[in-house]
Amino acid sequence: MGSQQLSANDTKDSPMTDVDDAPDVGGIYSPDIETSDDYAPSDSESDTTVDEEYADDSRALSIDELPTFVISLTQANIDRSIEIPYGFWQRHIPMGAIEAGVSMVTERGMWRCTLKHNSKKIWVKHGWTRFKHKHNLVEGVRCHFKLVDALVVQFYVWFDRP
Repeated sequence: MGSQQLSANDTKDSPMTDVDDAPDVGGIYSPDIETSDDYAPSDSESDTTVDEEYADDSRALSIDELPTFVISLTQANIDRSIEIPYGFWQRHIPMGAIEAGVSMVTERGMWRCTLKHNSKKIWVKHGWTRFKHKHNLVEGVRCHFKLVDALVVQFYVWFDRP
């Protein structure tokens, strides 16, 4: 593993990259290629809300007039990855934005994550492992994802711990 790099704008709590030749992107974490986030969900089971169960959130899940979804983490989420509810994405985010990935912003900084998808699911491909470790996420934590920018797909994320 390479040495960790800090830019002048980073603090000790800022996300870092461990790739020696990674460009300095001002404290924004960009996932490396060698990660254990190579999870692909099965078509038969899902640990997060699936489209059939995803209720229209046009009124119910709006915080500050911004659409929000919540995932209660299961052991499968801790071991593998999380899925973004497909119905949420269809209602609020352009489908072409999947290719660009997402930014997850917390009080500790910003993490870039890449996505994968099939005709029924969207899941975080790279970046989830570092995000969950940095935030000490465990089974039972409720993660709230508030969509703050649908064009660059940026979520503000906060947690309710058991």
